Amino acid sequence: MNNPVTPRGLICSLALVPSSENRSVYRSLESLIARLQPAVAGLFLDPMFWCPDANCCGPASSSLLEEAIALAPPDLPLWIRITGTSAEQTVHICSQLENVCRRLKYRGPLAWVDTPLFYHSNRGLPEYYQSLLRDTEFNLIVDNDPQLIRKIGDTTKRKNIRTAVLKKLVQEPRLIALIHRGDLRRGINYQKAVRGRSDFLVYDGGESNFLKRPSASGVISVGANLLPYDWRTITLASLNLEDDHLGQAASFRHLWESGQRVRTLQKHYKQSPASIIPAVLAAWGLISGKTKGLAPEEERAKERILEHLPEP
Repeated sequence: MNNPVTPRGLICSLALVPSSENRSVYRSLESLIARLQPAVAGLFLDPMFWCPDANCCGPASSSLLEEAIALAPPDLPLWIRITGTSAEQTVHICSQLENVCRRLKYRGPLAWVDTPLFYHSNRGLPEYYQSLLRDTEFNLIVDNDPQLIRKIGDTTKRKNIRTAVLKKLVQEPRLIALIHRGDLRRGINYQKAVRGRSDFLVYDGGESNFLKRPSASGVISVGANLLPYDWRTITLASLNLEDDHLGQAASFRHLWESGQRVRTLQKHYKQSPASIIPAVLAAWGLISGKTKGLAPEEERAKERILEHLPEP
């Protein structure tokens, strides 16, 4: 049986819109979580993705975790990014969030998510994680995200976890999953590297890759903020976990319609999802207050999405 914090299925990267006055305060999580929670297998709290500049965005805050714990159903898995700009800051973030869980006596399904190559090299990574995990009761999910590494602008940095390093990482039983974003061939090599761990899951971090060649574990989706039930339909079908109550003909028709909607919207937001998706949610009234201003092409993309879906 899988660890309940790493279910097979749809994990939504929750749209986080920071307040202009305080980057650690986020808007309208209550409405968004209430809308998403019946459709998703888990929620990923990832301020680094939703921040326009990964180098200057605020890390995951204690208040964000507190609010998510208060608003989400107690059995819904929560993933939260602990990645800082250095190993020391990452350990500090993890410690601060761990203190929140202790204070709230939280024992629900929660895992930390980290993109280690943002601040650490492949060398010494297994030993570093052994040290980090000694001081926390929650398990760890590793995020392989070459695009995030490119945001740093350091061309000398290795942008992917080496397969040989991953083989060593999975010897740590509390490292429970990998999110892979990028090259499909590398993803296949990662699958081979972890096959000795039957409980270890490899999730698609890229929607396009999942739609082309679904992993056996699930997908981390930003588009699920807009179309949670369509993404659920596609993910369940891709993992052979379809809802049993639909007849075969109705199921195929429903899947085709969901796929059409998902691909149409993805075409419009994929160039700048962190800006366009919150703007659409604000237009629907699911996010209150003013969102970040859009560039002209982003504004056009938002309007096209609203033409297809004028309301949630």
